[in-house]
Amino acid sequence: MNSLYENLKNKSSALDTNIFTKASMVAMSHSIENIIKEYDLYADIYVIFQDYQYFLYEKDRYLEFDKICRQIYVFAENVPENADKEFENTTFVEIDNNSPLRKEWAVTVCHPDYSAVLSTKEEKNLQRINKDDYRIFRGFLSLDEKTAFKSAKFYKKFMDKRGIESTSSEWDENKLRDLEEKEIVVDELVEDNQELNREIMQKLCEAAEFRDEDSIYHVLRIGFTSSLIYREIGASKEKIEKIFFAALLHDLGKIGIPDSILQKPGKLTDKEYKIMQNHPAIGAKILAGSNSNIMKMAHDIAYYHHEKWDGSGYPQGIKGKEIPIEARIVALADVFDALSSKRVYKEVFPREKCVNIVNSERNKHFQGKLVDILLDNLDAVYDFREDLKEFSKGKTTREISNYFFSTEFSIFEFLNKRETP
Repeated sequence: MNSLYENLKNKSSALDTNIFTKASMVAMSHSIENIIKEYDLYADIYVIFQDYQYFLYEKDRYLEFDKICRQIYVFAENVPENADKEFENTTFVEIDNNSPLRKEWAVTVCHPDYSAVLSTKEEKNLQRINKDDYRIFRGFLSLDEKTAFKSAKFYKKFMDKRGIESTSSEWDENKLRDLEEKEIVVDELVEDNQELNREIMQKLCEAAEFRDEDSIYHVLRIGFTSSLIYREIGASKEKIEKIFFAALLHDLGKIGIPDSILQKPGKLTDKEYKIMQNHPAIGAKILAGSNSNIMKMAHDIAYYHHEKWDGSGYPQGIKGKEIPIEARIVALADVFDALSSKRVYKEVFPREKCVNIVNSERNKHFQGKLVDILLDNLDAVYDFREDLKEFSKGKTTREISNYFFSTEFSIFEFLNKRETP
């Protein structure tokens, strides 16, 4: 029987593109699991820990999940006979010594309204630092419901062969209604529930570990600039709010790009640049399959924000209005912020030089109309930088993140300061 990784690989062309250290992979698994705790989701969890000793580090977390979830299945080697002593809804499944699952680390969450799957396998030949946190894993993260339930089907088949009973694929509607009585309206969890969507987005950003220099400030500035441009072309308040948050995930796919490339101070080689060009597809793969409108917008932005107005961009080489308007806007906001900020490969460019560079790409890289809007509102863009610096004084990255992802925050708090006369 193939491993979970190989089973999903056959159906996912992007599966091999993400490389994680153990530390970032564990942070990512915590991120997708924490949604269960935040919303008391009556979900199923399937998790591979390789060896039972690794599960012990997470035992307290899983005792909490055990009280919330419908069922948890823990797959590991060297599981003791009394492993389930303190658990009511958790089943431990022994992995055979020759099982391909021994090389994998994975977590799958299945619920009618929130699904996620992280599937990885260890690549010992890629490890360069001889420490546990620097073990290297190859795989992917997806929020696609079909992928998650396909993963669950694999686990059920694995257990059936060993005579282990698993839960039904049908969900107890009475139990789901019980959750609704706790003020968790399940339908709203799918249809743009603001709190859940922001929680998921924040966890995704944290899982990516803000790996670029100055990343939290960079993405917030892009979110503001994108909202400003969207407002000026007449978008609704709802869409303006959405693009702010969707834009924050534009470079989510960089989670699968090695730090040696992301943090390289000089010009990338052709090989390195080709690897970097994978990040739109990686980000889109993570965000694909959601029913949430804001996640759909984030998907399109992540996938298309390196396309160019004249068709010379990537990954699809589409042009003009074939590119979603939100991706066109974020592309411009992203490039302008990179020009006007210090990066690992450059110093801050003066305002006049940034304007000249953007103008030179009018109707080439960027739609001319959007360039005009940006340049007409450039004072507001630079003012937001100062507002953000002032707001951030004395605050940790986590405190800044918590504020901007909270349901109390609205981008109009800043946009209204920048209303055009």
